[in-house]
Amino acid sequence: MPEPHVLFIGRTTVDAVYWLDRIPEEDTKVFARAFRAAPGGPACNAAITCALLGGNATLLSAVGAGPFARLVRDELERHGIRLIDRADGTKYETPLTAALVSAANSTRTIVNPPAEAAPFDSIGPEWDPRWGEPPQVALTDGFHIAETLPLLRACHDAGCLLVLDGGSWKPGTEELSPLLTAAVCSERFRAPGLAPDPGETLRWFAGHGVPYVAVTRGPRSILGLEHGRPFEIEISPIAAVDTLGAGDVLHGAFGYFFALTGDFEACLRRAAEVATRSCQGMGISA
Repeated sequence: MPEPHVLFIGRTTVDAVYWLDRIPEEDTKVFARAFRAAPGGPACNAAITCALLGGNATLLSAVGAGPFARLVRDELERHGIRLIDRADGTKYETPLTAALVSAANSTRTIVNPPAEAAPFDSIGPEWDPRWGEPPQVALTDGFHIAETLPLLRACHDAGCLLVLDGGSWKPGTEELSPLLTAAVCSERFRAPGLAPDPGETLRWFAGHGVPYVAVTRGPRSILGLEHGRPFEIEISPIAAVDTLGAGDVLHGAFGYFFALTGDFEACLRRAAEVATRSCQGMGISA
C-alpha cells in the first residue's frame, strides 16, 4: 500500500541555530555550545518530519535563488520531498533566520530578516497532474492564504482533508476556515477582537464550522474539540534540550498520521509524542 501523500504549503527559510548556555546579555560576545545551519520554516520543517516518518511529502513554497537555496534543495531531495517552488526563476532569495536556543531554560529566541514578499502568484484552481497524485491531506501554515486559496478550495472539493497550522493569526484565515477539516493552533493564536485564550480559539473555529480544533500549549496539555466534544492530551514531562521547531514537528507528524487514519484525537496524540521526542535532541527529528 503506497504511503499517504501530504501537501505542505507555506514558508521556507534557512535557520542558523546557535545552542547557548543562556541568552547573552546585550553588548557581549559568547561562544555557542553547538551550531547548525539547516532548512527551516513551519511548512518546510513539517514536510521533512512527514518524510522522516515515511510519508510522501510535497512542499509548495518559495525557495528561489541566493546562497541558501541550494542547501534547501539538497535537503529536500535527500528526503525525497517534491518541491513546487513558486519563486523559481525569480530574484527572490531564501531568507536566513538566526535562532538562539538557551540550555538554561530550553527556550528559543528567533531573529527574522526584514519581511520580504515572496513572489507567490495565485495558484489553482485545480491540482496540476505534473505534481503527482493529489494529496490526501493539505496542511497550510497560514502564509500565502490568499494566493493558495483557489488550490485549497479545489483540494477540498476533491475530498482532501485541509489542516491549518495556526501558529499565529494570518490574513485570510477567516476566508479559509469554512474549508478546514482541522485547525491545530498554538496558544499564541489570536483571532481579531478576541483574547489570546485557548477556549476562545476553540470556540472561534468551531463557530466557523471547523469540526476538529486543538490548541497546543508547549509543555502543558493540548486542549481539543472533536465535533464539539472536548478532550485533553497530557504531555509527558521531559528534560528538554531544544524546543525549536517542536510545533512544526507536531504538525508534520499530525499530517502524516491524519492521512493514514483520519482519527483526529488519536493522530494528534501520536503527533504530540513525536514532537516531545524531538525536544530531547538538537534539531528536528522523528
